[in-house]
Amino acid sequence: MVAPKPTVVVITTGGTIASRLDPATGGVVPAISGEDLVRAVPGLSNVADVEVRPFGNVLGPALTPQDLFSIARQATEALARSEVSGVVVTAGTGIIEEGSYLCELLNTTPKPIVWTGAQFSADMWDTDGPRNLLNSVRVAISPEAVDLGAVVCFNQEINAARDVVKQHKTNVHTFTSLDVGILGRADEDRIVMVRRPARRRSFSVGSIEPNVDLIKLVSGSDDRFFTASVAAGARGIVVEAFPGVGIVSPGALTGIVAARNAGIPVLLATRSPQGRTMAKYGGEIGAKDLEKLGVILAGDLASTKARLLLMVLLAMTNDNERLKELITDAAP
Repeated sequence: MVAPKPTVVVITTGGTIASRLDPATGGVVPAISGEDLVRAVPGLSNVADVEVRPFGNVLGPALTPQDLFSIARQATEALARSEVSGVVVTAGTGIIEEGSYLCELLNTTPKPIVWTGAQFSADMWDTDGPRNLLNSVRVAISPEAVDLGAVVCFNQEINAARDVVKQHKTNVHTFTSLDVGILGRADEDRIVMVRRPARRRSFSVGSIEPNVDLIKLVSGSDDRFFTASVAAGARGIVVEAFPGVGIVSPGALTGIVAARNAGIPVLLATRSPQGRTMAKYGGEIGAKDLEKLGVILAGDLASTKARLLLMVLLAMTNDNERLKELITDAAP
């Protein structure tokens, strides 16, 4: 008797993997349905029974935090079904860092959520989409992927959603994890894991707080963006400080003080893609002194992911000390 194939739910959202050139405009746009995207992958039906759940058909950056939350909810609801081994989400590569991490934060099951996409559109002769999608389904059903949370499978490499970054604009070898390295590989013969993520954190929340701003600092940054953020009713602010361990400009300090006086949680990350934000420098504008204002350090998290973490945690509490405990645990 032939054993039943595992079931994988594929949530499609558009992106380059589902795009082709529009001759009328000369631009590449999402144009391929989720069903056609899956149908075009050779050998996929031999690997798993695939259920397609079209979420949308847009370029990745068109997805809002609320959209990403809805995708994560759909994914976790699918994982609650006993016959479903895992979920794959196809999306534009520009949103994969954020979308996969939000799924990581909300995936309380041992089953994986695998994000993937393509650098080359579906109408290019050497498109990387079909292989990425096939490998992602293989990862989703692999026993090796149990308890990995959410991952990104791209160019045969598997990266933890918490750590993954897109480092190249066009090359197919674009997703990597810098400091900590990949989790494993989707080789032709089998899925091979070389490490497990050491710092998985997930939360059960019924919503997120999308009104969290990210302010990037450059030479001469003043308090204007902070003033606008506070006036617009931001519930949280993430500051991407200068490269290093955590120093802001004097003008930005004025804005941070105003935000903290308004009771708004402020997280401090930096532009450096590797290493940790640390309380080393004083001089009023260094993290050592900023902590005295209640500013929370984002540890080793990128600013974009610190923003998503804060969105999730603000659905649980707005107490600054409790937020600091949770963030320090998730991003030491």
